[in-house]
Amino acid sequence: MDWLHREIAENWRREGKRYAAAVNEFVRIGMESEWKQEQEEPEQDKRYSFAQSIIEMIRAANEVGEVERLREELPPASWPITPAYENKTQAVKPVAFLQDGSLVIHTGGHSNDRKLYLVYEQTISEIQDLQQIGCSPDGNYFALVNKQGIRIVHGLTRNKIEGEVEITATSWEYIQNSIKKAVPELESLANLEHPEAGLDEVIPFHDGKSVLLVSHYGIYVIENDEAQLLHPDLSQLIKDEIEDTTIDMAHGSVSPDGRWIAYGSQCSEHLLKDTSHGTVYEFAPESSYPHYALFSRDSYDVWYNACHFYNGMTMRVSISEAEKQATTAETVEWPLMNDEMRVYAGAALKDSYIFGDAYGYLRCIDRDGQEVWRYFVGSTISGITVSRDEERLAVGTYAGMLHLIDLKSGCKSEYSIGTAAILETERWILWQNEEPLRW
Repeated sequence: MDWLHREIAENWRREGKRYAAAVNEFVRIGMESEWKQEQEEPEQDKRYSFAQSIIEMIRAANEVGEVERLREELPPASWPITPAYENKTQAVKPVAFLQDGSLVIHTGGHSNDRKLYLVYEQTISEIQDLQQIGCSPDGNYFALVNKQGIRIVHGLTRNKIEGEVEITATSWEYIQNSIKKAVPELESLANLEHPEAGLDEVIPFHDGKSVLLVSHYGIYVIENDEAQLLHPDLSQLIKDEIEDTTIDMAHGSVSPDGRWIAYGSQCSEHLLKDTSHGTVYEFAPESSYPHYALFSRDSYDVWYNACHFYNGMTMRVSISEAEKQATTAETVEWPLMNDEMRVYAGAALKDSYIFGDAYGYLRCIDRDGQEVWRYFVGSTISGITVSRDEERLAVGTYAGMLHLIDLKSGCKSEYSIGTAAILETERWILWQNEEPLRW
């Protein structure tokens, strides 16, 4: 029996096309008038009642291997579906494209339920015996995290997920003992029974000899088998008689050349550390709470985002200007690149940046802060990575979706929302306790 319910599919396409056109026109007029022209809000999408039927068709099409036909008959849109399946959704975070074109992702949050997957062409497979994988900014080194410890390797391929050459390997026992020496008498990452499950980010440096650990229990650099607490500041904790290293909204980024670390948390300034001599620079956020940091590909600039509820502001700091300012009495007003987005993830391109926000929008912004395009994926964005040739983009959302996008297509679907001439080529639904579904 055919899996396709033709009447539902026709209504899905018709309503999807109408809604996309209405939103795109609303945004066009708003942007052209700088949002000064009064408009009526577009009529809401009416496809929510189809959610169960759509998921049943997606499952059936996957079972019989007719996903190409599925995409034609049911152009993907997650926002009409996910409200009915909120108990199944989870964060999806793309980690990196490998040199052979495959993609490493992980799903889930801070728990032993986190899973790692390898996506290649039309297939997906679970990576066993690892809790997390992190990638250096230049894409050459990978940190492999399991219950025993952290190994840094050079190069990964889908056929050799362990990597070509092991650079360093450190057990959790050794890491935790080193942290205890660095922060004696304080509750920290060293006190966790399963520290591998408590990491937000694990980022190897450009030489594969150091790694940045970002967590709710502090931000650390592990180098030469020694641990350094970057944040929160140990002397301040002691002064304030605080008994632990916990922080909210922990975030960190390493520059491609390995010299700089940008980091912070909800109650900090934007912070920048020069690893060559240890100087830490501080910058006041433009919005309430520091939330995200990203370096340019050439390591000349760092972009900082601070949030307020679902909105936020992003500023650009020139590293050379920051160094110069530290030696003079001059005050630099750092340029504001965006005054709308609460940024959850980003990727630096050669001439621009792609950021993902809390409302489910991707925005490409050039180095001067001008918006190049925007594109709606449908849910709060949890992760972004781009291929080395800047042709493929992988986007993960908290709705449990993985979006694979062709950045060089030069065309857009009539079902897509946004101004971008880019094209989604594939989508995976990665829900809790469910088999992955290709769409």
